[in-house]
Amino acid sequence: MQSTQQQQKALVKISQSLVVIDLLDLLAGKILALRIPSYYHHEQAEQISEDLIEQDTLERYHRAPDVGVQRTGITFLETKGNEKMLERYYQQAPACNRNIRYTCSPFISPIDKLRLDLGDIWLAGACIENIHNRTMLAGIGRVFEDNFELPPHQDILARDVSDAPIYPSYPFSNLVTQLSANIYLRTPKFGGELEIWNVKPQTTKQPEIHEKEYKYEGIIDRRTLPTATAVIKPQIGELILFDSTRVHAVRASHGGPRVSMSMFIGYRNQNEPLTYWS
Repeated sequence: MQSTQQQQKALVKISQSLVVIDLLDLLAGKILALRIPSYYHHEQAEQISEDLIEQDTLERYHRAPDVGVQRTGITFLETKGNEKMLERYYQQAPACNRNIRYTCSPFISPIDKLRLDLGDIWLAGACIENIHNRTMLAGIGRVFEDNFELPPHQDILARDVSDAPIYPSYPFSNLVTQLSANIYLRTPKFGGELEIWNVKPQTTKQPEIHEKEYKYEGIIDRRTLPTATAVIKPQIGELILFDSTRVHAVRASHGGPRVSMSMFIGYRNQNEPLTYWS
């Protein structure tokens, strides 16, 4: 019988560069996560993280102000059921996209590097996701505060669109899955590990796994989960990709903030473009 460490090694692939074969294996569920160490230059990552932390535009999530994460722009998940917030999201998206580039200047932003790489390796190309025929935010910077733990949860685009039942033909309706992409710019001395479970209770309807009563929608009660299938300690400059519809969490950080840039990547089929949003 394989040990837990051997099982994790088989499910978490480490590659030297982003290639389409690995991406397809991840999308097909053959691997649980894809790690690319040194995806972004180490010294540039540290410099950008310092600039990001000092930004006066950082805010906590509006739907969860008590959650110890600050981000550079409103995310789409915060707009559910709030037309004013949805309008603000679209109005601010172009400026937020430019702000990421400005923060990273004179270097290419980690988000732009990933967007270019996706377009290069995916035959059908890659583009910003389109839900309401308006430009979406594509990439955010996030600062996890010290001692903060992000509980187990899933990220599913269809769940964040309040009018999805009214418009079943939305472009995202044929999404097969979505990936979470995180490029780490600063890591804490202790903690901050990414946990991933090989379960999708939202889609498989596993009765023994249920959501917890919490201010932040979609939080899953850790007590109903088995031991995490994979536990990953991110490194500075590393890109980590995983299926965000699987349950995942972030352990508490100690000894400095955990800083990253992230976005979601949508997949339909090999003949259609990948899409990305935040």
